[in-house]
Parts: sequence; C-alpha cells; structure tokens
Amino acid sequence: MMMLSFVFLGLLLLGGVVLVALLAGGGALLRNQGSDTNPPDEGQGVSAREVLDRRLARGEISRDEYESIRDQIES
Repeated sequence: MMMLSFVFLGLLLLGGVVLVALLAGGGALLRNQGSDTNPPDEGQGVSAREVLDRRLARGEISRDEYESIRDQIES
C-alpha cells in the first residue's frame, strides 16, 4: 500500500512538471507571434511614396485619399 502512494505521488509531480512546461511553452509562443507589429514593407529604407502606393494597391485607401496624401508628400 505504501508503494502505491509513492507511485501516485510521483505521477502527480510529473504531471505538474509537464503542465508547467506546456504553459511556459505556450506563453513563449504567443509572445513571439505578437512581437512582429510592423509590416515588413513599411520598415527602414522604404520611402513614404512607396508605402502610399502599396496602401492604394491593397485597397486600404481610396484614390482620392491617395492623391491628397501624394500631393502633401511631394510638396
């Protein structure tokens, strides 16, 4: 009977260690996925005009907004 208690205690501890490892791994995975907040096309080395052109191409802004912003950039 005493041996069974030690086996149960060992399994309980092992389960706790596995649970902690899974939670830590899941948290790290979620942190890494949220860290890339800037799209790659709007990083360093890209001009404002290129960003504007890409936003128009993706449909994020209308043609009128594009022309208005382009005029402000070029002036």
